[in-house]
Amino acid sequence: MITTVYFFKQWLNHKERAWAFVMKQDNNKALAPLKITAYERLVVMLERISPQSLIMRQNSGVKNATMLQLELIRAIREEFEHNISLQMYVSSECWEQIKRAKDDATELIKAAYTRVRPESSGMELSREILHLEANVGVGAIQDALIAIRIEMGRYF
Repeated sequence: MITTVYFFKQWLNHKERAWAFVMKQDNNKALAPLKITAYERLVVMLERISPQSLIMRQNSGVKNATMLQLELIRAIREEFEHNISLQMYVSSECWEQIKRAKDDATELIKAAYTRVRPESSGMELSREILHLEANVGVGAIQDALIAIRIEMGRYF
């Protein structure tokens, strides 16, 4: 009887593991399209918050440096907040890279603003941002893009 109970428990454990494996496979199949979409949206977000892209979209040429700085930072914040729910589809390390990219882009804009007078034209601030980006770079955005590609490569 003890042998029968032992083998029954072994069989039951095997069935539970097989069931868990099947459930995990089904969940992965359902989540795969959502994860791919999340990776795509995060890449688009990172491209949109790059200083060069921001300047092309936000600079109308009639704003002063203060107004442009505020608009650029607002655009970064809104873009990030719009995509914040995507963190549930990426690893915490990847999400930290994305947050660092957002913070670095914001800091680059703030640093460029300190190099121009507040009443300067938006065009002057734009030139300073592009100059800083060329010299310092926004490596955090590239690092975040690489982290997304690496993570996506692990799963797909």
